[in-house]
Amino acid sequence: MLVDDNVSFRERLARFLRLHDDLEVVAEAGDGLQAIERARQALPDVILIDFRMPRLDGYTAARRIIEESPTTKVFILTAYPGALDPEKMARAGIELLVKDLAPSLIVNAIRRVVTSSQPT
Repeated sequence: MLVDDNVSFRERLARFLRLHDDLEVVAEAGDGLQAIERARQALPDVILIDFRMPRLDGYTAARRIIEESPTTKVFILTAYPGALDPEKMARAGIELLVKDLAPSLIVNAIRRVVTSSQPT
């Protein structure tokens, strides 16, 4: 699931993710409140959520989603990683991804958390 108020960024990332047969974009949202509702409906394995959004920030939305669905893996996307506390994010079960990472690295991060959460 993708959550970002920047529609063109969200659409570009969705287009790239859809190029990979093992990944599926099951839902999209434009703010934190929509993210919570769409996560309830779609039950995604992984959510990429922007940190700064209208109505409800990504961190708060991510925490609420994780409370309701502890198996959902959440990445906060940010253009300003220095403004966030990585330890606080990790304690909440949230990982950080920088928005300007190569898309292939974002795909690798998604695959890593999905693989690590599967039973052996």
